[in-house]
Amino acid sequence: MRNPLLAPDLRELVAEHNEAGLREFFTGHHPADSAELLDDLEPAEVLFVLNLLTGRERAAVFSYLEPPLQDGVGKLMERGALASLLTYMSHDERADLVSRLPDERVEQIMPLLAHAEREDIRTLASYREGTTGAVMTSDYATLPAEITAAQALDRLRHEAPDRETIYYCYVLDGERRIIGFVSLKDLILAPPSRPISQIMQTDVVSATVDEDRELAAQKLMEYDLIALPVVDAQGRLVGIVTHDDVIDVIVDEATEDVYRLGGIEPLGDSYLRTPFATLWGKRGLWLAILFFGGFLTTTVLAYYEPVFLELPALVMFMPLIISAGGNCGSQSATLITRALALGEVEPGDWLRVLWHEIWMGASLGLVLGLVGFLRAWITPTSALEGIDPVRLSLAVATGVAVVVLWGNLVGALLPLLLKRCGLDPALISNPVLASLVDVTGIVAYFVIAKALLLP
Repeated sequence: MRNPLLAPDLRELVAEHNEAGLREFFTGHHPADSAELLDDLEPAEVLFVLNLLTGRERAAVFSYLEPPLQDGVGKLMERGALASLLTYMSHDERADLVSRLPDERVEQIMPLLAHAEREDIRTLASYREGTTGAVMTSDYATLPAEITAAQALDRLRHEAPDRETIYYCYVLDGERRIIGFVSLKDLILAPPSRPISQIMQTDVVSATVDEDRELAAQKLMEYDLIALPVVDAQGRLVGIVTHDDVIDVIVDEATEDVYRLGGIEPLGDSYLRTPFATLWGKRGLWLAILFFGGFLTTTVLAYYEPVFLELPALVMFMPLIISAGGNCGSQSATLITRALALGEVEPGDWLRVLWHEIWMGASLGLVLGLVGFLRAWITPTSALEGIDPVRLSLAVATGVAVVVLWGNLVGALLPLLLKRCGLDPALISNPVLASLVDVTGIVAYFVIAKALLLP
């Protein structure tokens, strides 16, 4: 958490170019805390501070900076300094940075890297956005099956400084296919002379490079793993997804769903950093869709104008009908979208969901319809203009019950349909769903009212 009391001191030290003071200022800070303190500075000021740190410290702090700030600092760095920074960064983070840099900048720095590093960056950057391959790292530990536990620990002591995690070590065959894995805990507790083949676990849970990153996150959570191995189409180990990457995936996906459920295109940056024009466009797009969707409501009301001219009391209860259907639909859409994200339901479960929501919609509609009946029943007689209060109350109650049931079904089944079509279920945002249910709800209400109140 950023300490606002430190910000003025930091700006003063940067303005004075007080190198000794800045080194002392950042001594003892976690890299994440240091990056947060630098967050409000300009890229040139951040670069000045980073140049005062050692190579590993610089890479550690840089990795916690927000991507737009990383890009700004990267553009200002000399190509040799940027290449040096990349060598200290974790494999997945440096691939992400390179993929965001301009092509001409990439061409300048790639020749300065070792051949193995260049190939590693190109490989990781080649995976499609949103896949497991795009969030994995190629920095993992492997062990041969024939060595002993003592030999494995000696080997890991040498490899540990250059590995992102060594808690899981993967045992491969001659073609780099996973035949098992062993945890660091198992290695420490095993007799020193026992071979890895007798210690390793063979029930390996893995992900493929081209599967959705959400599926990999679900596997890691479901099996309580710290890291998940990633294999290619031939089953060869190509990387791992670590728990910290999964946390980022979960946060990103949940944030994206929240934005879309609210009828807003996901932002690429934080709220305050997003340019006004970008934010205006992302909000305006959905507002325009909803605005034009409102035209349907106007058309429906115009079509039924003769009905509410003859029965003006019906208009009083329209907000009741509209809010009941829209709210129930939004609830169902939120529940099903979240259940799909967590893997609790699949598109193939649509019949079970349909049956469940029929019962749920019917029961909720019955209760809310009864409340609507009582509300219409206590309406002053003078406001009814000769309409039979019992029939009016029945029309309102039936309208509420039908619209609640319909809203429940639409809200539950549309996300499943989108998922079946390979689209994001969150595209059915609550405002869009509410608009859809509003139009159909008004039609149902007036059809019921005509049947009960007009000869």
